[in-house]
Order: sequence, then C-alpha cells, then structure tokens
Amino acid sequence: MGRDVDVDVRGTVAPGFEPVAEAFVRNFEQRGERGAAVAVYRDGRKVVDLWAGTRDVDGTEPWAVDTVQIVRSAGKGIAAAVPLLLHQRGQVDLDAPVSTYWPEFKANGKERVLVRDLLAHRAGVPALDRPLTPAEAADGVCGPAAVAAQRPQWEPGTDHGYHAQTYSWLIGELVRRATGRTIGRWIAEEIARPLGLDFWFGLPAEEAHRIGRIGPVEPPAPGRSPGPCASAPSARWSTPTATRSRSPAGRSARSTRSPTRTTPPTVRRNSPPPTASPPPGAWPTATRR
Repeated sequence: MGRDVDVDVRGTVAPGFEPVAEAFVRNFEQRGERGAAVAVYRDGRKVVDLWAGTRDVDGTEPWAVDTVQIVRSAGKGIAAAVPLLLHQRGQVDLDAPVSTYWPEFKANGKERVLVRDLLAHRAGVPALDRPLTPAEAADGVCGPAAVAAQRPQWEPGTDHGYHAQTYSWLIGELVRRATGRTIGRWIAEEIARPLGLDFWFGLPAEEAHRIGRIGPVEPPAPGRSPGPCASAPSARWSTPTATRSRSPAGRSARSTRSPTRTTPPTVRRNSPPPTASPPPGAWPTATRR
C-alpha cells in the first residue's frame, strides 16, 4: 500500500533505463525505504547511478554520492578471486590439499579437502559445531582454529552446501598461510589500490565518516517465522545441528533498511587501514559503487 513520501533522488539514468529509476522511487514510496543507492553497468558503461534518502539511523544525514555500505556476502566473490589470482601466479595449486598450506586443517577427516573445494563450498564445514562470541568471531584466530578442528558434515568434495558462516575463515586463512598477508591487505594492495576502487575488507578509520548505517526494522507479523538470519548475534557464528539445507543464506545490503544486523560498530570503527589489514576473520566489507 502506497504512502505520500517526498523522495529527493539524485544521480543519472541513461535513456531507456527510466524504469529502474521508477522502481527505485517505489522502494521508498511503497516499501518504507529510508536510504539506498543503486548502480547498473551494461557492457562496461554505467547506465544507472542513483541515491536517495538518509544514511544514518536517525534519518538526519542525507545519503551522498560517496556514501559506502556493507556488501555482505557479495564479498565472497572478491575473496574467491584472491586464491584464483594466486593460482594464476603459481603461488597456490587449486588441486592441492588445503593442508599443504594450512596443516591444522587436515584434522578429523579433512586431509583430502582440496583448495578448489573451499572455493566451491564443497569442504563440508558450512557452520561451526561450537558457538563463538562476536569477539571470538572477529579476532582472526578463534574462527579459523574452530573450523580447522571440526569434522566435516559430509565427505568433502562429494556434495555442495553454502558455507555462509565459515567462508571468511576458510579463504582468509588459506590466503594468510600462502602469502603471509591477510586477505584484507592482499585485496587492498593487489586489487583495490591498482584499480582505484573504494572497496575494503576492513574499513580504514579515515573512511568511517562515509558509512551508511544499518537501521532496525519492524518485527515479523505474529505467526511468521523471522528466518535463520534473525538469530541472536552470538548464534550467528554457530549452528550445532546445521545441515546443508539449513545453512543460512547470505544477503547483500546497500540500504539503511536491511533485514539483518550489521557488524558491531566497535568492529567497524576499529578496523585498521589496508596497510595493516584486520585478521582474516574480521571481515566488515564496504564499497562505493
């Protein structure tokens, strides 16, 4: 049901893509959006670049052209590019056991897990067997140690299950063991900086003023399940009885009206700059289109 909302949309739309702008406005008028941005590229050319609303929880600071936002699970694609580039450079063998680079990982029946299994979500460890606190999940040590120690939920390489809660530790620790650099630092030095991208795994403190905050949303209607992503933060890094079908789906967010919580603000603000990237488990990602 629509409502009267005054939407001040900024940006540009190429001829023929006006329906995208109309849909963007409806997101505010009909769905209660508070702040968002959208960019669309076709054949390498930007054809839509729009932003509107406010970027803070209180609704007082306007969304700007340089506002950055968490990209959530879209970061997995960037992370996966790192081992592939290392393979291209002869530093990582996709068909080698993960334990070649990370010896502790072979514990409890994972000695045959290949690097390509990690990339393809076929390693059999989509969730942790034991809970981690938010602090443990972000320290870059407890997460990799926990996932390395546990037994796989299926024979690695024989089946697929989205490793939503463990992918950062798996790929991040592999990269750290193979290169001596955290994945955040590697991406900053080898991808983002050469290409001039506003993209970070570990937001530099000097960029914190550009953040678009994630705000609260209304609870689900009575009788409606909130879904797996609405669990308490401490439970988000563990699913003791998880199976492939129960692995929570990741979400991509570029809006202040997100269905899930953001990374704790203390983690976001304290993330060191790319030259001294955070540990591989601390993965607040941010980008400007």
